[in-house]
Amino acid sequence: MNVKSLISSSAVFTVIMMVSIFNVAKASEKVVATVSSDDNTKTSYQLVIDSKDGRGIEHFYKDVYENGKKTRRTELDPKVLMDTGMILEQRDKYVVMKLKSDNFDLEQGGMVVVDTLYSGVSGERKTYEIQLAQDKSGWGLFKAGKTIKEIQIKTNRVMVIGAVGIKTLVMK
Repeated sequence: MNVKSLISSSAVFTVIMMVSIFNVAKASEKVVATVSSDDNTKTSYQLVIDSKDGRGIEHFYKDVYENGKKTRRTELDPKVLMDTGMILEQRDKYVVMKLKSDNFDLEQGGMVVVDTLYSGVSGERKTYEIQLAQDKSGWGLFKAGKTIKEIQIKTNRVMVIGAVGIKTLVMK
């Protein structure tokens, strides 16, 4: 093998390795759910988990989309699930939706309670239990053994006042 063919094959091998490494790094992020609301059809967000080693959660992101285009990414701290809860939505002083858990582990997952504000007028809240865990395709949200890919927020409206909270969450 001459030097020219050796350099050529080394360059090709290097490019293939770089593409493979890039794809592995990119593949470490997984969208676990898309969240949308009947109140605002132009804005939605995706919950994204970054697990580079395939085991534990390294980063948890909320990617906001407006009119189908990603406008911002916010990193959420999964370690607060066991303490104060991970806030997903807050309007003024009102925590509209957050995730909490009593038994969450960054490598194994666990049961997570979705805590929602049903009425900002009365302060009433509703909760939904889901599981954040791994299956053969990686991290995901599960309810009653079924994968949740989409969460639709149904707004709680009161005559004269308008939107006061979340009436229900439809999980598909």
